[in-house]
Amino acid sequence: DYGYTIKRGDVVEAEMIKQGVILNPKLDAHNQQGRSLEQVLMELALKKKEELAAAYKKLGLNINPLLLIQLPNDSKTESVRDIQIKEEVTTWLEVKGITTKNNRLAVWLSNEKTNLEDIEKPDSMVDVLLFKQAISLGWDCPRAAVLLIFREIQQQTFTIQTVGRILRMPEQKHY
Repeated sequence: DYGYTIKRGDVVEAEMIKQGVILNPKLDAHNQQGRSLEQVLMELALKKKEELAAAYKKLGLNINPLLLIQLPNDSKTESVRDIQIKEEVTTWLEVKGITTKNNRLAVWLSNEKTNLEDIEKPDSMVDVLLFKQAISLGWDCPRAAVLLIFREIQQQTFTIQTVGRILRMPEQKHY
C-alpha cells in the first residue's frame, strides 16, 4: 500500500482504459438455430472483434483487436469440460480460418503455449487467444478487446482482473 487511490474516472479521463464494457449481451434463443450456446457466443464474440477491427481500419490504425476465450476449469489440469470446449472452439475457429498453424490462434495453457511471441503488439496477426487463467495476473496487452468466458464466475477479484484485460486502450487513447 503506497497510500494513493486513483479513481477509475481519472484513468478513463486520461484515456488509458475504456469508458465501459458490455457484459453479457442479451441472447435471442431464436438466433440459436440448432447451434450450441457455445457456437452462438463464439459467433457473437468474433463478430464484435471484426467490428472493432473495421472501426480501427476506418480510422487508419493498424490495430488487430484480440479476442480472448477463457476455458471453464479453475484447476491447473484440463477437465473433460475443458477438453470438450477447447475442441469445439478450435474446430469452430478452424472453419473460420483461425488456427495455430496460420498463427491466427494462440494458446496459453499450462501444458501448451503456442504463438505467444509478440502477441501484445498492436499489429500482431493473432486474432484469438485461448487461455485458462494465465492472463489474469499482470499481463499487459492493450489490443485485447473482446472476452468470452466459458467458466463459472467464483472469485470476484480474479474475474475483475480478467475483465480488466479488455479495459485497456491501444495507444492509451479513446477513438
